[in-house]
Amino acid sequence: MVWVMSYRPVPDSYPGVEVIEGNSGELELEDMTDDGGIGLKMSRSFSGRRAKPESVPKVIRWKSKRKLLDYENACRKTVSDRFRALIEEIEPGVHQFEPIRFVAKDGSLLEERWFWQICNRINSVHPELSNWLLGPRTWRPPPKPRSEGLRMVFDTTAIGGAQFWHDMHIKGTLVSDAAKQRIDAAGTTGVHFDYREQA
Repeated sequence: MVWVMSYRPVPDSYPGVEVIEGNSGELELEDMTDDGGIGLKMSRSFSGRRAKPESVPKVIRWKSKRKLLDYENACRKTVSDRFRALIEEIEPGVHQFEPIRFVAKDGSLLEERWFWQICNRINSVHPELSNWLLGPRTWRPPPKPRSEGLRMVFDTTAIGGAQFWHDMHIKGTLVSDAAKQRIDAAGTTGVHFDYREQA
């Protein structure tokens, strides 16, 4: 099965944050070769390609009173040490991690964490079984919704052995069923999953 993994704060409150050291703007990618997909000019966190380390924030001020979760998506996707270790167990040596510090309002260190850039970029939507239309770069719903409803199906052959990936033509963090099961079993905090059809 294929799942979309999103950020779900617990409790349901989104923190105030501020980049106080490093880049607060758009990431710069190591490979900007245009392949007809999204995430190369904007939303590069969803590109599926490595970011230049110097373009990653280094220190983020955390303005919330709640504790940091294993997965936070404030400014950038960041993970705790234990979530990083789990990702490496699930799919070793594939993804990019850069050190990032979170500090309190008074500047004291809260946690040493990791910026996480997923480094699988896959054209994973099944074109024959999906009734969306592939535009210049993205999948779009048809002009008039069909009577059977919108249907987007992911192609397991195209996905292959990837465990975490970004699709070339849709925005989102996609994970395999095996990865989701491991994440759930570990009690990872800050994550939420929605099922997607596959064939």
